[in-house]
Amino acid sequence: MDSRGQGALEYLLLIGGAVLIATIVLLIIIGTSGSTNNIINNNINTYTNRLNNAVP
Repeated sequence: MDSRGQGALEYLLLIGGAVLIATIVLLIIIGTSGSTNNIINNNINTYTNRLNNAVP
């Protein structure tokens, strides 16, 4: 039985798994930062509107 082919396949599976995990983590980070930006922009707009309405 040739174990070199099995070892190469195991390395390919490990690399594929690492790429898959890295992709999932990046998608989560991108999604989280997008919602954070929306919250910050909404807060800035709210405070700007309050300041504009407070000026006589």
